[in-house]
Amino acid sequence: MPSRREAPQVSRSTFLKGAAGALLGAGGLLAGMGSAVAAGTSASPRGAAAPSAGPVKDLTGEETAGFGFRGTDLGFTAKTNHGYCISIFGDTFDQPVPQNGTGWRSPVGLRQSNADIQNGIRWDNCIGGGAAKQMIPYDHRDANTARNEPGQVVTEIPNDLIHLPDGRYMMTTFGVRDWAIQSEGGIPSPGGSWRTWYSRQWTSTETHAENWERTWDLDNNRENMDFWNEGLWSHFQNNSMIMWPNEGFVYIYGTNEGRWNGGGIHLMRVPWDKMWQRSQYTFWGADDAGRWDFRPNGPSTPIIAAPSPFEAIGEISAQVIDGRVVLSFLNGARGAVTQTAPYPTGLWTAPRTHVTFAQAPYLYAPIVHPYSTLGSAQLLVSQWINPGPDSSFYGVRQWSSSVDGRVAVRGAMAERLVVTKDEPAHPGHQGPVSPQWQKLPVAEQIALLSDNRDDRVSREDIAAATHAVRARR
Repeated sequence: MPSRREAPQVSRSTFLKGAAGALLGAGGLLAGMGSAVAAGTSASPRGAAAPSAGPVKDLTGEETAGFGFRGTDLGFTAKTNHGYCISIFGDTFDQPVPQNGTGWRSPVGLRQSNADIQNGIRWDNCIGGGAAKQMIPYDHRDANTARNEPGQVVTEIPNDLIHLPDGRYMMTTFGVRDWAIQSEGGIPSPGGSWRTWYSRQWTSTETHAENWERTWDLDNNRENMDFWNEGLWSHFQNNSMIMWPNEGFVYIYGTNEGRWNGGGIHLMRVPWDKMWQRSQYTFWGADDAGRWDFRPNGPSTPIIAAPSPFEAIGEISAQVIDGRVVLSFLNGARGAVTQTAPYPTGLWTAPRTHVTFAQAPYLYAPIVHPYSTLGSAQLLVSQWINPGPDSSFYGVRQWSSSVDGRVAVRGAMAERLVVTKDEPAHPGHQGPVSPQWQKLPVAEQIALLSDNRDDRVSREDIAAATHAVRARR
């Protein structure tokens, strides 16, 4: 085990530290900016008052001590065909924080079934019996080996899992090649963050997903079903999966390795009963004429872009909530956001802000729980506060929220946003599939994002984040 086990989060926390500092030190910047309503936006078209967003409870630490661990992060959650949920967590330790931690394993899984999640998620049991085990077979390699030997990894970090109609479970992880800690010889990706070798698929055919094995690629002599970090597959190193009602496809949303400055979210799909055939995957993108469609050889065009060339989209999660697709992710310096659509391809709403760095320093990986509703959602949000030897928290907290973030726009702002309708994006659609809010003048950006936020999110925080990013240019 590496002596500096804090490494896996350092590049994450470095990214978050600058954003959080800018937010905490830049209050009051909204004065005189006005609101998006004044600029021609009608927020919350349904007219219902959204519940205030706020922390509900810690989901790790003492909450998971009975399963043999206290420190972990992530918690990507999927509803099973049995009705209960499985949440998968990343680098996990016996102690509350990683430093000098024992029991390092990743991923681990917890099961949960209580429907009253607004009162707090309660874990029923774990994958592993009495104590949560590392769910998949592999070895953690030292940093130098993982960096230089293809396929050797420091750790496997979970992306998502899905329970297919035939009862088998599919899970994806990404294999960490390099956490990009330059003082320790790490080499950042071209996007400025950690590097991966691949995203790997795993399968469990057991009723309750107790044991897992690598997925075979039936198109290639039953070799591993890996998305190597190259070509079109490089856009799906981080990924999340859904099935749309009454369709036979698994839709997979993805981003490049780590957090890719200026990158975006991509989409591909595959028939659910052919996930183990690489030739059956098709990529959603716009051709030279601007027409969107699913094509076997691409292109793969971002459906949602990073807010600026100096920011990145963080860990993503996808759910189907009340008949809408809900994407949750870290949106650059602006914190935890969601964007929703009436169909897996779009059209996407503008970002709705749920938690800022001022509220939750060093936050990442916001995940909407599948038992949520649009008006009453519960998010799992990770934090590693003050990474290093004096770390005070490494875990997951539950936040209440509303993900009903549709925004209607008219006038000059609508012309610049381009996407203002709430309708499916079908093959043949031309133009963007999500609002181009990042191209608005700064005052209108702040106004739009401020009117599309949870009650406890401060307008001042949104203004501070926006100005902090512009100051880097």
